[in-house]
Amino acid sequence: MKKEKAAIIYARTLLQAAQDEKAGDAVSADMHVLAETFRRLPGLYKFLTNPVRRTEEKAKLLATISDKLAPLSKKFLKLLEVKNRLALLRAIADEYIALEEARRNILRATVVSAKALSADQIAKLAKGLEVKRPGKTYVLTNEIDPSLIAGFRILQGDRVTDASIKNKLALLKQRLAA
Repeated sequence: MKKEKAAIIYARTLLQAAQDEKAGDAVSADMHVLAETFRRLPGLYKFLTNPVRRTEEKAKLLATISDKLAPLSKKFLKLLEVKNRLALLRAIADEYIALEEARRNILRATVVSAKALSADQIAKLAKGLEVKRPGKTYVLTNEIDPSLIAGFRILQGDRVTDASIKNKLALLKQRLAA
């Protein structure tokens, strides 16, 4: 998804307001709930971005969600409604989470492995990564790619660490061909 400048600005502003009002934890929980809601209900994003739908219809739909939100989050949704920016809500929630994690030195990475890793293996891998980058905390997700044969590949942003048998075989093949 392309990051929209407006979504980034709204997310930064909400993060600052949450810090100023000492409501960071509540607003963070709300943004996580919204992000998860958008993941589970892709039709919600389509509804909010549909230009044929009036802002009042969009606000009415979100009212069912906003009843459970913190006061600052409710005010924020009302602001988005007034400014006709409800279509940016998914991007704002995702950007808010990213900004908050950056502030807390949390890094997300994906571990691709031949077989599913246990929670203990993921925790050990996260601790190993944290040793290499002191002060950072890693949140790892596991994806499965049987073609790796064994080992793993870590994808973090634009960085890739490949410790798979597939990669080692490819490197060996390259050396032998030279």
